[in-house]
Amino acid sequence: MVYNGLHITDLQSQKNLSLAFGSIDIIFVLLILLLLLISYSLFHDAFAASPIFDQIFITDEQFGNQTNDWVQTYGNDSTQLRSDYTNLLAIDYLSDGKTLDSTFWLASNSENASTYSQPLKRIRYGMLIAIVSLPPNSGYNGANYNFYVEAVDGNWSEYLYQLSSTGTSALIESKINYTETLGGPTIGPGYIKLRLDLDSINSPSAYGLSFYTAESFKSNEVRDFTGWIVIPPANVNILTHPENIVIRQGEKHLIPAEIDTPFSNNVTSITFGNGSDFSSNGLHVSTQRMQPPLFKVEASPQTPVGAYTIPFETSMLIATTYSTSPTATLATAKVDTVTGIVDPEFLVSKKYPTIGYITSPANLTIDVVPPPTFYETFTAFSVTYGTPLAIVAAGIVGAFMTFFIDHLRRRKERKR
Repeated sequence: MVYNGLHITDLQSQKNLSLAFGSIDIIFVLLILLLLLISYSLFHDAFAASPIFDQIFITDEQFGNQTNDWVQTYGNDSTQLRSDYTNLLAIDYLSDGKTLDSTFWLASNSENASTYSQPLKRIRYGMLIAIVSLPPNSGYNGANYNFYVEAVDGNWSEYLYQLSSTGTSALIESKINYTETLGGPTIGPGYIKLRLDLDSINSPSAYGLSFYTAESFKSNEVRDFTGWIVIPPANVNILTHPENIVIRQGEKHLIPAEIDTPFSNNVTSITFGNGSDFSSNGLHVSTQRMQPPLFKVEASPQTPVGAYTIPFETSMLIATTYSTSPTATLATAKVDTVTGIVDPEFLVSKKYPTIGYITSPANLTIDVVPPPTFYETFTAFSVTYGTPLAIVAAGIVGAFMTFFIDHLRRRKERKR
C-alpha cells in the first residue's frame, strides 16, 4: 500500500512538472511573439515612414502660377461659382512621417454655414498626389492619388482614390455623410484642415503635391489648382568651376556653375535679395546666364580682402511629363480599358497642372585676395613665357655668336 501511494505521488509530481514546463513553454512563445511584434513595429516606424518636415507656408503667388487662376472643368457657366469659399490664398503643410497635415487658407472669413448647404452645389477641398517611384505613365496626367473632402447639402464626405492610366480609379478609403461644425478644429471661417494617413498611400519616400479647391453648381464646375510642390522639401546643390572661387582685388571672372536638386536642374530664376545682382564693398556678383548657370564676379581694387558668403534664391522648374519629377505623362486613355466606362475625373485630369517650382536658398562663397606682388607677377610671367623667351634668347645668342666668330675669322684672314 505504501508502494502504491508513493507511485501515485510520483505520477502526480510528474504531471505537475509537465504542466509547469508546458506553461513555461507557452509563456516563452508568447514573449517571442511579443518581441517580434515590437521589432516589426519599430522596423515599420523606422523604415516605412515618409519624410518628416516642419510646417511650410506658401502663398498662392508662390506656387508659380497666377493668383485666382480658375479652371473651368465642367460646363461653360461660372456665374454662381468662384466664391470666396473656394478662393485659395495660401497653404501650410507639415508631416510627422505618418500623417500629412495641411491647412487651406481661403478668402472667406464668413461664418455662414449655409454656403455648404445650398441645393445642387458641391464644394471640394483636396490634393493630388504623385509618387516619384511609380512609372511615369501610372496615373492621371501626373497624379497617382486624389484625396479630398466634399460638402453636399450640408453633409461632408471624405474620399481617397488611386488613379490609373487605364482611365479608372479605385476607392481606397471613404468616410460618408458626417457633420462638421463651422468654427471647429477642421472647418472654420477662412480655413479648412485636411489630414492624410500616409500609410494609406504606402508611405512614399518622395512625392509631389498639388492642392486644389473645386466648386460646382448643376453641370458647371471650376477649380483653383496650385502648382506642384515636392516632398521632402528639396535642398539645392551648387557646384562651381572652379570649386573654390578666388578673385584678386581689381579682377573680374566668369564662373560656370551647376545647380540642381534630386527633382530638377532646370533653373528658371536666380535672385540676390530683392534684385538680380549682389553688390557690397566693391564686390559685385551678377547672373549672366540661367541655363547652365553662369555668374560674373568682379572685385574692385578697394574691395576688402576676406571670405564672402553671397546668399541667393533659385527656382527650378518641375514638370509632370518626365520621370525625374514627381509626376506622370499626359492622360491619353479615353475610357477604362477594362469596363469601357469614362471616369469624369479622368477627363478633368487633362486640366490638372503639369508644372511647379522648387524655390530654395543657396550660397556662393568667394575669397578676395590682394593683387599679386612683383615677385608673384615675375614668377607667373616666367612660368607662362619663360620657355618661349629662353628659346628666342638662345636663338639670338646663337646668331650673334655665329656672326662674331665669322667676324673674327675674316679679321684674321685680312691680317695675313
